Amino acid sequence: GIGNVWRFPYVIASNGGSAALFAYMICAIFVAWPLFIYELILGQHTRLTFMKTWEYIHPRWLSFGWAQFLLLFIAQSYFSIIIMYTLPYIAGSCQDPLPWTDGTDAQTYWTRDILNSFDSLDEKGPGPGPIQPTLAISLVVFWLITFFSVAFGKNILAQITYVTVTLPVILMVILVIVSTQQPGAREGIDFYIGKFEWSELGDLSVWATALSQILFSLSPGFGTAITYSSFVGRKEDVYRTGLIVAFCNSAFSILAGFSIFSIVGYMAHQEGVPVEEVATRSGTGLAFITIAEAMTLFGDGANAMSVLFYVML
Repeated sequence: GIGNVWRFPYVIASNGGSAALFAYMICAIFVAWPLFIYELILGQHTRLTFMKTWEYIHPRWLSFGWAQFLLLFIAQSYFSIIIMYTLPYIAGSCQDPLPWTDGTDAQTYWTRDILNSFDSLDEKGPGPGPIQPTLAISLVVFWLITFFSVAFGKNILAQITYVTVTLPVILMVILVIVSTQQPGAREGIDFYIGKFEWSELGDLSVWATALSQILFSLSPGFGTAITYSSFVGRKEDVYRTGLIVAFCNSAFSILAGFSIFSIVGYMAHQEGVPVEEVATRSGTGLAFITIAEAMTLFGDGANAMSVLFYVML
C-alpha cells in the first residue's frame, strides 16, 4: 500500500540507511507481527467487530474500542490526504508529454503544481492559507471511491482487493527491474542497504521511527485485523495467514525500497550530487518525485505505466 511505497523509503533515507532497515525488521518481528496475529485470533474467536470484541472481553474494555476508533479516524483522515495526491498525477499521466517532463522536472512539479507550496514561510500570510481547488476536488473523489468500494458488502470488497493487492506487486517488480539497470542505481542501493551506521542504532529516535513505520503499514492496534478475521471460518489457520500477510507486507516495503533508491541513485547521477542529498531533500514527497522521474524510463509506454503506478498508490 501507500505506506509501504510512500513512507518507508523516506524513513530509511532520513534515519541512517540500512541501520534503520535493521531496526525496522527487529520491530516488525518482535512487536508488530505478534500484535497483528493476536488481533486476527481475537476476531476469529469472537466473530465480532473490534468495538464489540473489546466489550465482549469485558464491558470496561469498550474504551479500547473507542480508542481504536479514534485512532482509525485520525489515520484515515491522514491517509486520505496522501492518497489524494495521486489523483492529479493520474490526470497528468494522461497528457502527452508527461507534465513533469515538459519544461519542468519531477521535483518542481511536486512542489509547484501539486502542492502549490510557498518558496518560503515568510511569503505566507496569517491563517491556514487558501484552498487548492484541484486538491479539494481530488479529496472528494477519493472519499467517493472509498464509499463505493465498501458500500456493497464484503463480496464486492474482496473482488476489489484481488486487484489492489496483485497489481502493485506486479508493477513494483517491473519498476525494480527497470530502475536497477539505470546509471547510478548501484550507488542508490548502496545507500539503502550498504550504508550501515552502527552508531545510529544507539539513537532511540531511529528505533521509534522504525517502529512507527511498521505499525503504520501493518496497522496492528487499529482494529481492522479484528474485523477482517471475524469473517473467516473457525477452522481457518489465522496464525499462518497472519504470518504470510505480515511477511509480505514487510517484503513489499523492502522491495519498493530497491526501486525508490535505484531511482534516487539515478537522479543523483544525473545531477552530479551525492545520493544522500537527493534522498533527504524531498521529505515525505520522495516517493512521488522518484516514481514520476522513473516513468520517463519507459519510453513510449510512459503514459500507460504512469497511470498504472499512480493507480497502484
